[in-house]
Amino acid sequence: MRTIKSPEIYRNMGFWNEATQQALLDTSVGIAGTGGTGNAFGLELARVGVQNFKIADPEVFDDVNSNRVMGARIDTMGRNKAEVLKEDILAINPDAHVEVYSEGISPENVDEFIYDRDVVLNGLELKNPELPVMLWRAAVNRSLGRQSIGVPIVDVEYIGHAGQGTVFHPGRGLSYEKSMGIKDGERMPLDEIAEQIISPSRYLAYLPPYGDLKTLAALREGAPLPSNMIGAGVAAQIGVAEVLSLTRERIGEKGLRPTYAPSVRWYDAYTNRSGKTKHPVLSHNTHLAKVVFRNMIGVNEPASYTKQERADRGDIG
Repeated sequence: MRTIKSPEIYRNMGFWNEATQQALLDTSVGIAGTGGTGNAFGLELARVGVQNFKIADPEVFDDVNSNRVMGARIDTMGRNKAEVLKEDILAINPDAHVEVYSEGISPENVDEFIYDRDVVLNGLELKNPELPVMLWRAAVNRSLGRQSIGVPIVDVEYIGHAGQGTVFHPGRGLSYEKSMGIKDGERMPLDEIAEQIISPSRYLAYLPPYGDLKTLAALREGAPLPSNMIGAGVAAQIGVAEVLSLTRERIGEKGLRPTYAPSVRWYDAYTNRSGKTKHPVLSHNTHLAKVVFRNMIGVNEPASYTKQERADRGDIG
């Protein structure tokens, strides 16, 4: 395993000290979902020194992943996403310890997955809301010996050319259920949560002002959320920065406080604007109003994402 004297991490220091670097070397991370954000998140953490991973994802790569997932290549098509990320992490650090859950997280393995982690990334899709809720509940109830010690969950999203992130921490701030507007909150069984639809206002505190309303209409009709490497990369970097803040806080070093829910922060690489809010639903609605106004006056570029345009391209996923 790498140590504080390994040359591969020398250039990390200068904006953090040896104590923080050692803590990163010792940090154990779980990654639930290895899409555009989860994949980049894992690779970037490996380069800052993290070398103990658990990775869960049941999906395999296909062509539509190529625009945003760094692990999606011609030679990885049809292969499990978590297995590919493991290989890419080991290509950066052959001594890293990487455990793969190629079946994804489930009620049978979620406690094991989260048991010995210092932090977990939620990269799960909200089309299956019961999965991130299950992950959160396991984080809240994690027991180490006779102690119950919760695990912080870094939650990131991306839309357009922007990423946003927050940290759900047991005992601090809002629970995941309350933040997502889950009906009956902590009392709701997972099978009933699976039938709920989470409003975008709950997980997208920021909407790009340059969005096309026809795209939002397509989303309401079931079209997949448009994505690209810019937004996925920004979201991953926000996630890595939150891990840094959590690590510094854990060892008592000076640094910025993690972005604990309900606070959400975002950065848009296209507009060069960033922000932070403690009221994500209000923020969503405020940004939505800007999108509506810009579409009304005709200053936004049409996005070619109507049902007919997608059908003409053969984009039916």
